[in-house]
Amino acid sequence: MPSPPSPPSDPAHASSAADLAEEILEAIVATRGGHRRTGQVAMARAVAEALDDGHHLMVEAGTGTGKSFGYLAGALAAGRRVVVATATKSLQDQLAGTDLPVVADALAGTPIAPRWAVVKGRGAYLCRSRLSERLAEAGWTDQGALFDAVELPEELRRVLAWSAETETGDRDEADFSVEDWGAYTVGGMECPGREACPDGDACFAFAALDEAAAADVVVVNHHLYAAHLATDGSLLGPHDALVVDEAHRFEDTIASALGIDLAPWRVFQLARVLGGAAPLLGGEAGRLQRSLAAAARDLDDDLTATTPGRFRSVVDLPVARSLERLVRLGDEIGAKLRATHPEAPALGGARARALRLVGHLVVDIGVLAEPGDDVVTWVDGGPRPSLKAAPVDVAALLADRLLGEVAVVATSATLSVGGSLEPMARRLGFGGVDHPVRLERVPGPFDYARQTRLLIDATLPDPRADSWAEAVGDATVELVEAAGGRSLVLCTSRRMVDQLAERLLGTRHRILVQGELGTAALRAAFVEDETSVLVATMGFWEGLDVPGRSLELVVIDRVPFPRPDDPLWSARREAAEAAGRPAFMEVDLPRAATLLAQGAGRLIRSTEDRGVVAILDSRVARARYGPDLVAALPPMPVVRDRVEAAAFLAGDPVAGSA
Repeated sequence: MPSPPSPPSDPAHASSAADLAEEILEAIVATRGGHRRTGQVAMARAVAEALDDGHHLMVEAGTGTGKSFGYLAGALAAGRRVVVATATKSLQDQLAGTDLPVVADALAGTPIAPRWAVVKGRGAYLCRSRLSERLAEAGWTDQGALFDAVELPEELRRVLAWSAETETGDRDEADFSVEDWGAYTVGGMECPGREACPDGDACFAFAALDEAAAADVVVVNHHLYAAHLATDGSLLGPHDALVVDEAHRFEDTIASALGIDLAPWRVFQLARVLGGAAPLLGGEAGRLQRSLAAAARDLDDDLTATTPGRFRSVVDLPVARSLERLVRLGDEIGAKLRATHPEAPALGGARARALRLVGHLVVDIGVLAEPGDDVVTWVDGGPRPSLKAAPVDVAALLADRLLGEVAVVATSATLSVGGSLEPMARRLGFGGVDHPVRLERVPGPFDYARQTRLLIDATLPDPRADSWAEAVGDATVELVEAAGGRSLVLCTSRRMVDQLAERLLGTRHRILVQGELGTAALRAAFVEDETSVLVATMGFWEGLDVPGRSLELVVIDRVPFPRPDDPLWSARREAAEAAGRPAFMEVDLPRAATLLAQGAGRLIRSTEDRGVVAILDSRVARARYGPDLVAALPPMPVVRDRVEAAAFLAGDPVAGSA
């Protein structure tokens, strides 16, 4: 039995915020029955000091540090209202369902016991306005009618009943599945806001924001915080501090969320929403919907016929004709809708959402026609082509909209390049503000010298050579056999996933391939069959947590450099060169180092784990940038020979130790 926690000092009597953070952390550790971690204590103190005096902090905390408790203890000790932005929904759920309840238990009865709230994207919540629209479409306009006397489709009936019972409207809390959740919710682009929506006062999404306004800790995801920045800070309301967890993903999320994705589906979406407002438009509704459907098909045809790649202005492309027609049609729809005055709430909601979608569509087409110098525009090919735009560099944007407003803590297990945090700090805008930023690296609890080896095989061909794929196949089979299965094979392309999976079918192990099962089912199968092998691409380089004997070998086929023809990354290279900085060192290497470290980080997830990370890219051994890549990885002893790696996998603790 763990000893009961000692209550932390009253904030007024603590010698410093950092000391109080350490006391809070001690209480949390005692509540969980865990052990004190040096890196976690250092992180908690650094966060408390940063937030207490208002400076920024970038802290790389090794895997296993316990980042969430570290930054929560530091934020609470500083007495700041903090927003925590996570990269994934699973981390949001972990914070709200596990970590914050532990913190609350540890601090129960003290002046610093936290109140917390979780806010998800609008698409996670039932939209009452959309529900009213669905009911009207089903012929039920009398909300006071006897429920059992009304004939409704079974799914609609269940959603209606649930809407009267749920306190949150969060789809994850429903005890039934909905085939088309999109029919009952809206995204941020469609939502007209509390004031314009007839159901705004009863909106589940805004209720979550209201609850968050009274909380000490608000948990959101990166995309939602990007939406907050896009609305000039009006979405989440005032807060003193922001913790960006998994900060290595923040730059790309901000660029995506503040960019444009214009595809035919958006036109069809407008046509669908316009259908809900059809009674307001009389006989014009059908004509306008047909015109939108025709415009969407024309846009799809024009995009399919357009060569993918960057463009300077959409007016120079064949697709410009489709967009001109869309603008004229959008202006007509907007004018006709604004001239109406609906009385029924369902009609008012559909009208407001249609106006919102029309406005976004016309504005986005204008941006694509006249993009600024800091925006890259391109045609994205594939089975569903679209027009895209994104800010080339989010550093200035973050410096202006975020870093000058609140104290920011950016943290991840993978932020450094060549042992330095400065490249990532520049990319996130910390170099463009007057407030000082402290750069800190704290160690994780794992003994990498004892638990791991890093194989860098210089004998393999260069990845650009024709013989490379076959050689990598041979090496992978050899290593997997030495590990007795228990392997995660990470590839940088789908083609290599298929090739290596085929080669591995000749082994005695079960081969699991990304795409053959859903992500959760694939992970469960990998854990259950201890000697299985999982072959996957980018979706599994991050987030996979498999402690124990099911994972003792991570094979990485090659260094994950960005594609040279990727429009956004090529624009970033050009921007770096224009600023007098080498594009490779400023853009490509940091990206590759971060992903490589994330992939390698799948191996050791507990103090009992052991195994080998094998990088089958000889450039790590030969190229001048190789040491920078190795420095971004956990401090694993390097071996240069597959025989040594196999010996360590077989249980020889000294293999390669020299």
